[in-house]
Amino acid sequence: MIAHGDDIEKAEPDKLLIFLLRHGKPEFPDERSYIYGQTDYPLSKEGEAQARRVGEALSEVRMDRIISSDLSRAASTADIVASLQRPPAVPERDAGIREINMGEWDGLTKDEISGSYVDIFRERGKDLEHVAAPGGETFREVSDRGLSSLRRIVESSRGMERILLVAHGAVMWGMVCGLFDMRLGDIFRFGLDHCAIHLIEHRRKPAQWGQFRLVRYNWSPVLVDYNDDLV
Repeated sequence: MIAHGDDIEKAEPDKLLIFLLRHGKPEFPDERSYIYGQTDYPLSKEGEAQARRVGEALSEVRMDRIISSDLSRAASTADIVASLQRPPAVPERDAGIREINMGEWDGLTKDEISGSYVDIFRERGKDLEHVAAPGGETFREVSDRGLSSLRRIVESSRGMERILLVAHGAVMWGMVCGLFDMRLGDIFRFGLDHCAIHLIEHRRKPAQWGQFRLVRYNWSPVLVDYNDDLV
């Protein structure tokens, strides 16, 4: 029997759980501190271990869909997590949830940038929301891009109950700020560990508090050391 439109609407789950997972720790050229927006550093051995730990924690939480950024550190994290699903899943790639574009600074060290771009480096530090690295994105722009991608993914996930998005610190922060009216410039006041999860609930029909609810922030299945490499 073919279901009528009203029957399809009634059968659809009333909420979608969105697991936002930051990628594992990347492999850098050396021990210096790098600005690595869209520079495609691979996942490190430590990052692989982090992905396995969170993948094991999520192994019995069946995801209807797994989507990652197309940058390798996120894609590799998603591949590991997806391989531990029961049965294993096949991730999708989406360039819309890439990390912030850092323009001329992408792939340089913090010392190289602060020494060669003195004025703009100082101005960006004062106003992350509106000031970009030369040729790059502002936090407002990456937030708008991330939110647009998130809403597109949610719309294309109708009928599903749980999806996992594997992305990056700044774009995930931009999504959270846009959904919950947080200040983009406050990014360094909030933790965002490698392979930590923001769990967001999306209601098909808005509740009194709206359509989105932040259920968990920076959740991790294991206690991890604080790290200060978020840019």
